[in-house]
Amino acid sequence: MAQAQEDGDERKLETVTVTGSLIQGTPEDAALPVDVLTAEDLRLQGNPSALDLIKSLPVSSGVLGDTNQFDGRAQGSEGSGTVNLRGLGASRTLVLLDGKRLASNPFAFAGSGAVDTNILPLAAIGRIEVLKDGAAATYGSDAVAGVVNFITRTDFDGFEVGGDYKFVDGSDGDYTVNAVGGWDTDFGNFLLAAGYQHRSELATTERDWAIRDYLGNPQGGWSQVGNPGAFLPVSGAFSPTGGVRRDPGCGVIGGELHFAGATPVCGFQFTPFDNIVEEENRYQVLGKADFDLNEKHNLSLQAFYSATEVPQIAFSPSFPPVGGASGPTADASIVAGQFFVPTTNPGFAALISQSPASVPAGTAGAFLIATRPLGWAGNALAGGRGSERSFREFEHYRISAELKGELTESINYAASFTTGSQIGRRTNEDTVINRYALALRGLGGAGCNVAANTPGANGCLWFNPFSTGIQTNVITGATNPNFVPGAANSQAVLDFILEDTFTEQEYKLTVIEGVLSGQLPIELGDGNIGWAFGGQYREEEFDRQFNDIANLNVTPCIATVTTGTTSCAQPVGALGFLAGSRPLNATQDIYAIFGEMNLPFTDSFNASLAARYEDYGGETGSTFDPKLSAKWQVLEPLALRASVGTTFRGPALTQVATGAVTSLQNVAGTFRAVDIQGNPNLKPESALTYNIGTIFQTGNLNLSVDYWSFDFDDSVITEPVAPIVAAVFPSVGPNNCANPAFAALVARFTFTGPCAATNVSRLNTQYINGPNIKTSGIDVLADYTFEDVFLGGDLEVGASAAHVLKYDVGSVTVEGITAGLPFSAVGFLNFQTIATPLPETKLETYANFSTDNTNTRLTARYVGEYEDQRASLFTAPNTVTGTPILVAQGQTIKEQLVFDSTFVWSLPGDTTVSFSVENILDSDPSFARLELNYDPFTGDAVGRTFKVGFTKRFGAGN
Repeated sequence: MAQAQEDGDERKLETVTVTGSLIQGTPEDAALPVDVLTAEDLRLQGNPSALDLIKSLPVSSGVLGDTNQFDGRAQGSEGSGTVNLRGLGASRTLVLLDGKRLASNPFAFAGSGAVDTNILPLAAIGRIEVLKDGAAATYGSDAVAGVVNFITRTDFDGFEVGGDYKFVDGSDGDYTVNAVGGWDTDFGNFLLAAGYQHRSELATTERDWAIRDYLGNPQGGWSQVGNPGAFLPVSGAFSPTGGVRRDPGCGVIGGELHFAGATPVCGFQFTPFDNIVEEENRYQVLGKADFDLNEKHNLSLQAFYSATEVPQIAFSPSFPPVGGASGPTADASIVAGQFFVPTTNPGFAALISQSPASVPAGTAGAFLIATRPLGWAGNALAGGRGSERSFREFEHYRISAELKGELTESINYAASFTTGSQIGRRTNEDTVINRYALALRGLGGAGCNVAANTPGANGCLWFNPFSTGIQTNVITGATNPNFVPGAANSQAVLDFILEDTFTEQEYKLTVIEGVLSGQLPIELGDGNIGWAFGGQYREEEFDRQFNDIANLNVTPCIATVTTGTTSCAQPVGALGFLAGSRPLNATQDIYAIFGEMNLPFTDSFNASLAARYEDYGGETGSTFDPKLSAKWQVLEPLALRASVGTTFRGPALTQVATGAVTSLQNVAGTFRAVDIQGNPNLKPESALTYNIGTIFQTGNLNLSVDYWSFDFDDSVITEPVAPIVAAVFPSVGPNNCANPAFAALVARFTFTGPCAATNVSRLNTQYINGPNIKTSGIDVLADYTFEDVFLGGDLEVGASAAHVLKYDVGSVTVEGITAGLPFSAVGFLNFQTIATPLPETKLETYANFSTDNTNTRLTARYVGEYEDQRASLFTAPNTVTGTPILVAQGQTIKEQLVFDSTFVWSLPGDTTVSFSVENILDSDPSFARLELNYDPFTGDAVGRTFKVGFTKRFGAGN
């Protein structure tokens, strides 16, 4: 909106951004539903972090941000965050900084194009505008569910410093420091802002609710693959000499006496080694300059850098090897596909000495069954509580330049160039399969001469997989009476069998855009017709690289690390659990033209028309999307607004490029590698959307109610894992391994043995144009101010609510088989479906009392109950007899109600202090039948916290 300001005898051009329209002069209370949060609003809420702010928004569901390593949609993204309007998926919400696009997080949601909101420098933000309406006609792809526009402060003159510290029970607390400087000169305004945020590690063991016993939640981080584990004694001819035996030290060291069918195993709980919150460090610097070149032209320059470090993300001490070693050669196992341990292994010999009955006569060794290298003893390479430690890093930079002004008295222009990149780096430690197999036979160690066949001598090392090598349960502190010092594993042998994988991914985005706008010499009842017309070019580039051990081009086979071979039937890499992948570099160019018209028919009724044509080229093709919106001021206090149009999202670059993204997902009760292949034949997804609302404003009352609806076609999804697995391996009746109709679907699986759910090592999926999705709901915003109620202060009460009425998903077909029946996602957890968790109702209410120098705010946040679609009754083996019993809990995820309070005190000298208590009643998150016993996409896991903050201003400021 262009406004004339008198500054002495000079006339200064000021441009105000209004999210949702390209026409300068569009009023901020136009037909579109836009919520606005100012820096002052955030200050009165205690300056929440970007994650806390987004999670609290009723219109946002299924938010990525808290540690959630067990969900394929969140893996690799620890330390990043997203906004997910309407629960339609983070990639369907367009996130802008000063109206310009940001490069996506290269790891978020398997590379689907979501922006990392944690990179944003909140100290520099003056306001946040949330457009809750499809806006592809204006902004292009990704603005399906709406737009969140973070707008930096303008005309700031002075200097401001601030910070806060949050006390979190069980951790070292969280703290932030920030500074903002602004200089207003005769020829322009300059802004420089910097911030640092720190989150401290919070272990799962610091919260009683996060760790439950086996019968409390069999899916709460429990695995039937532990250490100690189980083994099958064999003779010198490798014939079984008895049935599978559970390590006799299982219960002594802390394992659970479980059965996998009729097979005795030693249950292991890995979540005590994990965190609820990872340590995170963030750094942000933003600088911008606005130059008034003359009265009619303005140049804006902006540079922005952000870095996030997650230095020591915690995992299980080691991952379970999915398959066996290669062989039979001297370089691996003596028997192909098996981990063989001879009775000469010192750990095995000690076990036999302690428990002779555990090994029948004639036993020459054993095959390991349901075991992992490290369990209750922890990982000695990591220290601390024995968690395997990896890191995540994200770096984001962006530079932008915009020239805007007046071409004529009736035509304005804006031309901009923006380029940016986000780089993500991550490591994970895993077992090198053949090295593990060698160490079990006493041939481990970097200095071992395997050909000389001198087990345990001349630099060769033994690895002990049995309980005799475990001195202490590092979680409980209990000592193991069966520990044999000479059978302990050395750090040297751990260094030999464990190796770090490294992945670096980068997403680059360059945008060139030009817009003309103005007024036509055609006057309607309330003024001239406004118009805007423009074009945009976007170049996207994605690059993915690995270190050698994770790169299938370098290490394609299990035996590559020991024999050097690169030829194998199944190129799955050399690692036991994490899947190798291949490098990828891909680019795409996108062109768009767009236009908009504002029609002021009368002083009480106006309408707007917008349309956009966007071309992706290739098989993806193009899309055309129009939109009509209108507002009618029926009475002075009452207005009606409505919009209807089509909106779209083009597939992300990683979704159409050749190559795969690999995630780890629960397949038949165990985490397995799931590849998601790119699909160059994807079409853009589209949706018909409309919004009908009413606005009522009178005196001190403001009320708006909106009904919204989206009807999707060709939704871009990943083929859903759980329905594919269920189709091949139904819970009732025989599997479909030999069913000819399922042959193509069965071929998607890689097995370590015969086709069976327990033998799955890998699943191949891809991006597809999937089912129709129909969703609708109601949003409500209300506030009322009581003036001069006490001590001259005002009391404001308000509420914001989002209620989803419908979220219907059509069937999904994979390889000609219906792999997902139609279902309703609203009010459900949506485990391993194409939808994120979607509570039916989210509500935030507040009461705010303010005087001249104080402000007290009480906030209540409510999330309605929702259901876990999985069966409410599931079987869990009795830990003694193996007889199935029924465990009935976890289907209903109960409603959550959390209260927060903030007190802000303005002191002399432009100093402000604040005191906040979050989760006043210290409410636990609602129980969900997931690894961490709550839903990280929705719940508040930290508990009651106390925060103190301050801000000091020097100079005028704003």
